[in-house]
Parts: sequence; C-alpha cells; structure tokens
Amino acid sequence: MSEERRLYKEISFDATPEQVWAAISSGPGMSIWFVPHEMGPEGEGEADFGGGNTQAGRVLAREEGQRIVYGDTDSPAALEFVVEGRDNGGTVLRFTQSGFFDGDDWAAEYESFDRGWNLFFHNLAQYFRYFAGLPATTLVTGSTTSLGPDAIWAKLSAALGVDPEVRLGDRVRLTPAGLPPIDGEVDYRVRGVLGVRAAEGLHRFQGFGAEGHGMVNSIHYYYGTAPDRAATTAAWQQWLLAAFPVRF
Repeated sequence: MSEERRLYKEISFDATPEQVWAAISSGPGMSIWFVPHEMGPEGEGEADFGGGNTQAGRVLAREEGQRIVYGDTDSPAALEFVVEGRDNGGTVLRFTQSGFFDGDDWAAEYESFDRGWNLFFHNLAQYFRYFAGLPATTLVTGSTTSLGPDAIWAKLSAALGVDPEVRLGDRVRLTPAGLPPIDGEVDYRVRGVLGVRAAEGLHRFQGFGAEGHGMVNSIHYYYGTAPDRAATTAAWQQWLLAAFPVRF
C-alpha cells in the first residue's frame, strides 16, 4: 500500500457538530448512513458489507467531538473524519482516506472508493434533512456478476419495475418480487447507482460489475421503524440473487 495516495472530501451539512460527530463516531451512528457497524468498548469494530463480506478494524485516534481515525494497526490504510462547526451555522466534515494499493489498478480502486463515498455522504445529508434523530435499521445485500454497469442497470430496473430512463426527482414505485412495493422519489441517480427516498427511509441499488470488482448490492436504511432485520435482509438477498446469481 502507498501512504502517500489519499482521497479527500470536504462536505457541508445542515446539522450541528454534535449531530455530525454522533454519526461518525459510533456503531449506531455509522449504521445510519454507511453500512451496519458493531463497535466494542475498546474501539474494536466490524462493518457488514453484505453477502457475508465483513471488515474488521478499530479506532486508531480519537479527539472527542472533533476527530476520529479508523483503521488497522497492521496496515497504513485509514479513514480520518474531522468535524468543524461553521460560523454561520451547520458543520463541515473533512474526510481523508489513505493507504491505497500500489500497482497499475490503483486509479480504478481510487475511483471506486470516490463514488462510494459520494453516495454515503449524500445519505448522511438526506438523513439530517428528512430523518434527523431517528434510529436506523440498516440492511445490506451483495452478489457478484461479470456484467458491466449498463447491463446491470437493465436487469436492476426490470427487477424493480422502474423505467430504465428514470431520472433524479422522479416519483417511482418499486415492485421487487417477494417484498412490499416502495413508493418514493429518486434522490440519487448516476451511472451504476439508483437511490430512492421513501417515507420509511432510503433504498440504494448499485452495481459496477466488471468495472468494480464484480460487485452488485443493495443497501436499505429504515428510519424510525424496526423491520425484522434477519427476515428482511433474507428477502432482499433472495431478490438480488434471483437477478444476479453469485459468480466467482
């Protein structure tokens, strides 16, 4: 890994520094906008990326209310979050990811993380605007495919029952087989990613296939409601695997 290569983002939120700190410094907070996290009393933790894919880590540095760094003591890879209040209200979050792999494909790895963080920080902004203060039940599903993003989108849109030409701001009804329909608004739409905000929370569907390590997944944030996590995850996982059987 290279300690010199870094991904940096600066995001403004209409939220207090205390709200932003809570969202980036605990397991329940990270689960609100990222993926399900479990964190222990000594700073050890595990993130669930779906489909049995988990990643362990720990808190490497912590300045209460201001700065926290996650990583692994045996690796230069790290995620740093710095929280700063704005004079005119709101909060700036400064984020740095370091420790990218060396090699010819490091640029592809960088791009993959960059677009992923764009979505996740958008999730946090949506949470503060529409669901602030509500607890989250977060579900993640995952599979793999050799298809590219355009072919994945064709299959995803058919499986969700939405127009392939759906755009940001459109009202949609998702009709995934085996799950209740979802009525909402498209709040995120870029190549390879569809995000829908509904009354109960946020639903994200993404896949870059051959352009992104073969992955395709969905993430569901239910705010203020508590669906059966195991049963609902299983239903979404079954739906995803019906469209994209795991391929190695």
